[in-house]
Amino acid sequence: MTPTLRGGARDAPGPSSARGGSGTEYVLARRLAHPFRSAAIGDVVAFAHPSDATRTLIRRVSATEGDELVDAANASVYVVPKDHAWVTADADAETDSAKSAGRHEDSRSFGPVDAWALEWRVMYSMRSAVDHATVENSAAARAADAPVLEAELANAMEALGWDGEGEGEGEGGEGD
Repeated sequence: MTPTLRGGARDAPGPSSARGGSGTEYVLARRLAHPFRSAAIGDVVAFAHPSDATRTLIRRVSATEGDELVDAANASVYVVPKDHAWVTADADAETDSAKSAGRHEDSRSFGPVDAWALEWRVMYSMRSAVDHATVENSAAARAADAPVLEAELANAMEALGWDGEGEGEGEGGEGD
């Protein structure tokens, strides 16, 4: 999620290879609690893959219930169903190899996601002690997540063995 997650959306959990590199990327995410689990357009969320529950996907919400999506190629309109969200991979350019590797699977390939399936909102992306930044979410999500991020970021950095004092982007810096 440029400028937040390198190389577009990621499958999670665990290490992921960055475009053009082999570094491990970590995310700090906040669990969206029942019964108020919801995500707004623009939020980066994590959820179980609709057809493979062993995989967790990280995608951006691009439409919610009632929103209309226009398919220019087929000259049709699709309305997101009640209690669902349309999620898309953030990628500057989808290559055939990325599609075939499944890295950009999103609602275009598996359809809308049940809103209750959106379990986590990703707040922070960490590649190294000097390459980390806040994930760009909706304004409401940023406000709600700010106290959690403030309380947990230092713990996460310490758990990774990063003192957070390095030079570079640091907290709130721009990503790719």
